[in-house]
Amino acid sequence: MFSRYWFRVCLTGCLLLCACRQLPVAPPKSALPADASSVKVTLTPGRQWSFKSDGVTFDTRFPRARLNECEARGNGEFSLTIRPENKPINNSAWFAFKVSAAQARQIVVRLQFAGGSLRYRPKISTDGMRWVTLPAEAFEHGPERSQCLLRLEVGPEPLWVAAQELVSRSELEAWSRSLERLPFVTRTEIGRSLLNQPLYRLDIGGSSENPGHVIIIGRQHPPETTGSMALMRFVEEIVGDSDLARSFRKEFHVLLVPLLNPDGVDHGHWRHNMNGVDLNRDWIKFAQPETRAVRDQVLALRDKGRVFLHLDFHSTHSDVFYTQPDSASSSPEGFTKQWLTALQARFPDYNVKRSSSVAPTSSTSHNWAYRTLGIPAITYEIGDNTDRALLQRIAAGAAQEMMKLLLELKK
Repeated sequence: MFSRYWFRVCLTGCLLLCACRQLPVAPPKSALPADASSVKVTLTPGRQWSFKSDGVTFDTRFPRARLNECEARGNGEFSLTIRPENKPINNSAWFAFKVSAAQARQIVVRLQFAGGSLRYRPKISTDGMRWVTLPAEAFEHGPERSQCLLRLEVGPEPLWVAAQELVSRSELEAWSRSLERLPFVTRTEIGRSLLNQPLYRLDIGGSSENPGHVIIIGRQHPPETTGSMALMRFVEEIVGDSDLARSFRKEFHVLLVPLLNPDGVDHGHWRHNMNGVDLNRDWIKFAQPETRAVRDQVLALRDKGRVFLHLDFHSTHSDVFYTQPDSASSSPEGFTKQWLTALQARFPDYNVKRSSSVAPTSSTSHNWAYRTLGIPAITYEIGDNTDRALLQRIAAGAAQEMMKLLLELKK
């Protein structure tokens, strides 16, 4: 029954796509530049789907939501289609919606990802803040990787369903404003996104006469919420009240840009900004206002003293640090090797995985920083499913070990 159902859904979807042509057909992937798509993004406004016969309502009128089509199948079953902002695109299918019912009941939701497959195990929440992963009893993979089935207990109070926790622009904004209240933190607007959202930098510490500099950036890719979680915990250790943090803030200044892609985050994008561009593939052309704004801040910082380190926080399938080899000229004091060795010694049961390369033509931020500044430049990747308590411990420990080592190197 399941396979016959999905055959009908896929056949109907194909006919609708051919008839409606809601998005233009993308040219072959080989014809596209590495950092952009020729298919522009189509905004997907928030809306409601109300099914009176079932007493069930689906809602996407909130930031980070993504649900493109919703159809009642009868007997408490619903077919939901999720589409990316444009194609071709990295397979990081993001979804988020709320569902409620007039009376408490169980419903079956069949998710279909058009142009992608399930990367994130669905999570549920009753308040949009505290989340639990949907257990095996309520979750089933479909016959294709682009399909899955959810069994949800719903009622008058909305149930939030999402690919990952909703660490949205509003949460990062509130967190940044909290940091701004500290006496050694300032916040400045450095530019605007394509939808005219402000881009902010935070400046932390650097009270000595000749401070060193560290660059931390995050959230170039909208779904990568574990990267934001790690970034926040990492920075919270730097602004903390320990002797180590106070000493570090005296000798080092941190330039922090926690959110590079506010438009993509708020609109539930899988990967891109509003121009349909992967921002972490735009660090050669700098065709996008978001990357240009950060580049200009970094280049201005270079003229104010020595820059020691560039960190870019992301999420992927498992924890990994993307670095230059120890033999690279960016690490004359062996910073990267010493830092990750210290982190491994601190957490012997945790696998500090490292992948090293030098890519002269790569358009990612950490490769640009390495080529331009001649410094250790690292992409700090957190796994999608990394235990959240472990994530917090490792990020805090990584910040502490970084501060210790940089203080030693600056002597």
